[in-house]
Amino acid sequence: MDLAFPHNHNITVHWQPASEVTLPDAQLHHWLLDTGSLTERLQSCCEQFSLTRLGQGSCPLYASEQRWLPPQAGHHWQVREVILHGDGQPWVFARSVLPQTLIDRELANLGGEPLGKRLFNDNRFIRSDFELCRVPASAFTFDDTPPRSWLWGRRSRFHLNDDYIIVAEIFLAGSPAYQPR
Repeated sequence: MDLAFPHNHNITVHWQPASEVTLPDAQLHHWLLDTGSLTERLQSCCEQFSLTRLGQGSCPLYASEQRWLPPQAGHHWQVREVILHGDGQPWVFARSVLPQTLIDRELANLGGEPLGKRLFNDNRFIRSDFELCRVPASAFTFDDTPPRSWLWGRRSRFHLNDDYIIVAEIFLAGSPAYQPR
């Protein structure tokens, strides 16, 4: 299991507006485009939910992240990467780009708490539309789950006043997003 931070910084992800992506089935569509709290949805699918924080700190942003953030002179960013587990199985890899200003205020002492818990319990955060991607499953192997060729991911941007957060989530091979109902 590769738990390095930042995880696989060499991967290139091509994000597309969700309206331009054809998804293979209704189950995956519902998981990728659900605007509710992913944390709460995952918790409803398991007996024990947990979060492993791979790391949080200053590191280079992906080019697609830089393009999706407003140009703000002197803005300092941190990257936070976590894995969300259901019943001990890694289900979602999440990478968030957070402005230092929010870390110092609204997101202080986040620690091992899911970011979604803060975002969805504070109605001042406004969420953008989703962008979707497919990535090679080999780039996100955290256990011995039978490999898939491709994994699906989504990202959205939250803003509070002049501060923006990017939250990207890759649904790992064992995720309920790929399981038949």
